[in-house]
Parts: sequence; C-alpha cells; structure tokens
Amino acid sequence: MRIHCLQNDPLVDPGFIADWASEKNYPLSVTRVYANDPFPTNESFDLLIILGGSMGAYEEDLHPWLAKEKAFIRETIAQNAFVLGICLGIQLMAEALGGRAYRHAHKEIGWWSVQLAEKARYEPLLQDLPEAFPIFQWHGDTFDLPPGAVPLATSSACANQAFRYGERALGIQFHPESTGSGISLWVKKFAADLKPGGYIQSAADMMAQTAKLEQGKSVMYTLLDNFERSFQEQHAVKQ
Repeated sequence: MRIHCLQNDPLVDPGFIADWASEKNYPLSVTRVYANDPFPTNESFDLLIILGGSMGAYEEDLHPWLAKEKAFIRETIAQNAFVLGICLGIQLMAEALGGRAYRHAHKEIGWWSVQLAEKARYEPLLQDLPEAFPIFQWHGDTFDLPPGAVPLATSSACANQAFRYGERALGIQFHPESTGSGISLWVKKFAADLKPGGYIQSAADMMAQTAKLEQGKSVMYTLLDNFERSFQEQHAVKQ
C-alpha cells in the first residue's frame, strides 16, 4: 500500500505514520504543500494522509496554497480514494467538502479524552479502537460538518472530533501520529499557545504524560491497520 502525506507545516511531520509504514515495508512519500511542491497524481498512491499545521484552513489570504490543497483533496475524495485527515487535515477536508472551519471558543492542547459515538463501532475504519481514550490534541480551530458527513467522535472541549465522508475518507481532530520528540518541539516552538485555559495543559503537564504516547501510537497503528485491511479487501474484489 503506497502512502502519500500532504505536509502543511515543516514542524508537523508523519511521526508514527512513518514508523508504521517502515515496519510494513510500505513506501511513504511527502508533498511539502507549504513549499509549493507539486501535487502527486491520484494514481501514484493508495492512501492520502493530510497532516496538521499551525495555520487555519480558512487562511488562504496568508497561505494561498491552501486553496489548491483543498481542490486536490476534493478531487481525491471524489475519486473514492482512501483519505485520512489529521487536525488541520480534517478542517481542510471539511472546507473542501462544503463545511466551514473557524476559530474555536477555546484551544484544546494536551492529553484529553475522546469519546467515540455509538455508531462508530460499526465503522470499518474505526474497528478495534476503545470507546474512549486519552489522545494528544493541539488546535484552536474547529469546523462545521460538511453535508453528508457522518460524525463519529467528540470531546468535552470540541464537539467534532471525527467524521467519515463516503466509505473511504476519515477525518480526525486529534494527533495520534505525534511522537515524544514532536511534542517536545511543539512545546518549544508554540509556547505562546500555552496560556492558562480550561483545556490547555502546561508544558510540564504534557511532558509528564509521556506514558500515554504508547496508547497514542496504538490508536495510530490501529487506524492504519484498518485502512490497510479495507484497501486489501478492495484489491481482492478487483482481482
């Protein structure tokens, strides 16, 4: 299974996604959208992953490449490809599909619990995930669901934590791909975000909870295993 990532920020890399791909011996390629790398052809990958970033999905005036990225996402989903959007990625998916991303009432930063919806247990791409789990979050935006999207998860701070669109596109607001080194880098580079708030943990609190990284990694691996299984089932049908 060929994996391609759209990287929106040099500080937000594939993290545990790259580890999973390496262990599976699957090729992983990256488009640095922020650097105006050319988009790949849809025939060159089997799973598209849209990574996070510090910008807003609606900030096309500051980052003109966002408009091109949303068009590419819309085209890829229209072709019924496998797609996973993470944090900014889910917000870009929402905007590409007719929803709206915007500044949330508060930021959600740190290790917070996500609760899956009842219907999520029947979703192939969410199989084997616990009903609730602590996971790393770092976002100040949220979004309105696009028409036709199925909401699949929520948290105390943010109503929309996951949705499915069609049969093969999944968006998640949280960061299961984040590694310890990645979180440490964000704490240093985005320290201005860590002002006291109801859903903002201090840098010390975040870094003290590194034991939760293994669960985050497990969530990431489970999601990718589900995409892999769905891809293999599709491939078997075609054969």
